[in-house]
Amino acid sequence: MGGILTKKQEKVLRIIRQCYLENGQAPSLGELQEFLGISTKRGVVNHLIALEKKGYIIRTGDPRGIHIVDNDEEIVYDYLIGVPILGYANAGTPLVSAEEENLGHIKIDPKLVKKKNDLFALIVKGDSMDLAEVEGKNIEEGSYLIVQKNAEIKDGDVVVAIIENSATVKRFKKGDGMITLYPESTNPLNQPIFLDKDTDVMFNGKVIKVLENPI
Repeated sequence: MGGILTKKQEKVLRIIRQCYLENGQAPSLGELQEFLGISTKRGVVNHLIALEKKGYIIRTGDPRGIHIVDNDEEIVYDYLIGVPILGYANAGTPLVSAEEENLGHIKIDPKLVKKKNDLFALIVKGDSMDLAEVEGKNIEEGSYLIVQKNAEIKDGDVVVAIIENSATVKRFKKGDGMITLYPESTNPLNQPIFLDKDTDVMFNGKVIKVLENPI
């Protein structure tokens, strides 16, 4: 960074980071003015200019166009949320153990997941859902699935189900006395799973986002 911050500048930066964390966006000039107890917006702008000159933020012409910068080797924006990767989910026959693993975290802008809480990520194994889409993104092998725990599950949702201690990803449908977990696949070998409504099956959550793994 380009220089040592004054206590007031530290406070401004802390407020910006907190707003990103809580709201997924930077504060407006008016909000900063209120938070800081400054009599004029010009006083707020002066602090932002100082932070920008010292390399802590970048400003654009947008109403909330304040972006936090980290010049370390790894760029990390404090307003991003860390979603834990808890293992693998099989988009095929449920053979992958459902035991949680510690595979690190992925950083996500909260706006991408509509600021939802109770999220975790899984890595897709298999091809039984390679035709399925969540928000226009196909569920392909190697992709990250962002799953919301304790979400209300409705017909047509893509869910993570635990069957005999194995995790599988399928489309959910509930009928008379039966639950069907069905694939959407280019591979004809993938077949639906039919469950009695009283079968001991646990749904870990609903897939709300698919992210491509660039590796």
